[in-house]
Amino acid sequence: MIPCLVEDCLPEIGLAVVSVLERLGVGVKHPKGQTCCGQMAFKTGDAARARALALRSLDLFAGPDAVVCPSGSCAKMLRAYPQLFEPGTPDHARALDLAGRVREFCEFTLALPGAPDFGARLQARAALHRSCQLDGSEAPARLLSAIDGLTLLEPERPERCCGFGGLFSLQFPAVSESLVEDKARELLALKPELLVSAEPSCLMNIGGYLTRQGRPVRALHAAQLLDLALTGGATWS
Repeated sequence: MIPCLVEDCLPEIGLAVVSVLERLGVGVKHPKGQTCCGQMAFKTGDAARARALALRSLDLFAGPDAVVCPSGSCAKMLRAYPQLFEPGTPDHARALDLAGRVREFCEFTLALPGAPDFGARLQARAALHRSCQLDGSEAPARLLSAIDGLTLLEPERPERCCGFGGLFSLQFPAVSESLVEDKARELLALKPELLVSAEPSCLMNIGGYLTRQGRPVRALHAAQLLDLALTGGATWS
């Protein structure tokens, strides 16, 4: 599943996901007709709209395959679909089935044969942002720590939100700006060459702020960094 934020704003993340998975021997299918997962409607209380979008996803991702998503927040929404349907109904059963097959990209990759030692190599200093949307998952850190030559750095308060939070940044722009300023300051103190996270929205928010401040640090999704390390990018420049 490619989130709409990736599809419309950061398509290079989707391409990296496919590249990594195929390189690791996974067959990848990308069902056409994907739309928003319904998270925005769900969080604003528009259950009818969220249910309609969920039904579309239930049709698109029907079958036995794992559904891999490079966004913890969208993966979490897919897992929440059973809340939208009456227990005992066919759609509730389908929602439960899909929820059980959904995997965040790093989580899925760590379950592959040979993980996490895939022979990846990259000489670089990367600051890791642990998105709160990943609910404390260690998967991104475990996956990236296995890259030979990569120095993975973490800020003083790794659990701190970047301030995006979907609608939060629109409803409380001043608070959001203050949070991303604090997060950026802590990340820059690490003197990284790269910023890495498994959450596209966080990358866009922090990376955008750094660019506006004239402190551009290239922001990469975990899939992009792993793809670079698997394709012979032995030294970052």
